[in-house]
Amino acid sequence: MSDVLLIDLSRKLADLFAEEQYAAGFALGRHILHHYPHHLPTYKQMGLAALAAGLVADSVDLLQRALSVDPEDGEMWAALHDAATRLDLHPDAEVAGAYALDLLQPEAGHTPIARGHAAAREKDWERAYAAYRQGFLAHPERMDAGLGLLTALFRMEQWRLALETAQHILEELPYSLKALWFAIRCCFELDDETTPVKKYLRIAYSIDPNSVYACEWFDDPTEETMPEPKAKIAAWDTSERWGHVGDAALAGSDA
Repeated sequence: MSDVLLIDLSRKLADLFAEEQYAAGFALGRHILHHYPHHLPTYKQMGLAALAAGLVADSVDLLQRALSVDPEDGEMWAALHDAATRLDLHPDAEVAGAYALDLLQPEAGHTPIARGHAAAREKDWERAYAAYRQGFLAHPERMDAGLGLLTALFRMEQWRLALETAQHILEELPYSLKALWFAIRCCFELDDETTPVKKYLRIAYSIDPNSVYACEWFDDPTEETMPEPKAKIAAWDTSERWGHVGDAALAGSDA
């Protein structure tokens, strides 16, 4: 079979899950991950679909993997909270619930981190910086706060501090996609030749080969962070099915 565009298969995966064709969807997802083992959009789609299909333990595993790459995704935290609650994983459920509340309802302003998210939505970067800094100092394990702090510093053109923050996050989460892309951009702004930019690019492209996330984060993406969507993989056999799950009949079950 000839190769096809990865972005087209990613859209096909979304269509299959939207139609509750889980057996086909998981087969396609596994096919994509065989070629791109760190592909973030696939992990997210499969994690949410696993929960919808009642594959709760699988959902926890997939969502945790995706959140280690993108801990600012409130939708995934909410899904993880749901899945962990169903499995009586109470500490995990509490952590996920706290993230989800701050990210999805920041206007409530219950915590400094939530106030940071609310200010960031309004692009009030100085206020966001102050709130994120307070929240991150109090809760250094909250990588959404760390990434929020990084974003605020970047938007304020504090390139050196932003780079140092990105590198700190990467020590904790080596595959944090935003930290990778922002570190790369900071290095270009600083003309920094000491940071392993090529390594960061290699990892970032393994996660986000078509720069889907980079294009959301940068108003003026560079050629490096916004290439043409040319990533290709082998065509998928549309008759393939994942035998461990049925299709629409499984939706909502607790299997």
